[in-house]
Amino acid sequence: MREVRPRGAGSRWTPEQRRRQILDEATRIVGQRGYYGFSVAAVAEACGLTVAGLLHHVGSKDGLLVALLQDRDRRDAAAVAGELGAGLADLDGSSVAETQAVLRAVVVRNTTQPEIVRLYSMLRTESLFEGHPAHGYFRDRDARVLATFARLLTGHVEHPGSTARQLLAVMGGLEEQWLRAPDEVDLVREWDRAVARLFP
Repeated sequence: MREVRPRGAGSRWTPEQRRRQILDEATRIVGQRGYYGFSVAAVAEACGLTVAGLLHHVGSKDGLLVALLQDRDRRDAAAVAGELGAGLADLDGSSVAETQAVLRAVVVRNTTQPEIVRLYSMLRTESLFEGHPAHGYFRDRDARVLATFARLLTGHVEHPGSTARQLLAVMGGLEEQWLRAPDEVDLVREWDRAVARLFP
């Protein structure tokens, strides 16, 4: 994931390249140590920057954390939209097959980025503490995800809101088991089996 610095006479990072490098290095470090275990200095060192230079791009440690989370959401939304040919907001859940395809695309996407999934799992757990800088982010994100899932499930299950909550819980739980034992847990297969039970 670490980006190679441009080489050659006069080569320099563009602001976009530098920000990408910072986010990639921070993702790696936070995914290993959690929010409380990483320092801005460690990210700066990994990027070949001073702390002041890194803060010029992200503002603060909390700002870096929020940027990481938002970046992951943007990239995932774009990847899923590319896979399905439409964004989540554009899908109406008109068929069970469409709804299942949307959710499965998210799970398949996650199997390609264990480092990002680990980052999210660690931060989600840490952010149960109300004083954590990502507490509000995860609260609001869960509300949006549950609303989207429920909308796609409406008309296909008896209790869309409840089923949406169960699907989100299954997704998170299976991801944690997969991260802990990737050679033993086939994330997509287990997801398919769980969905088959939740979509009678």
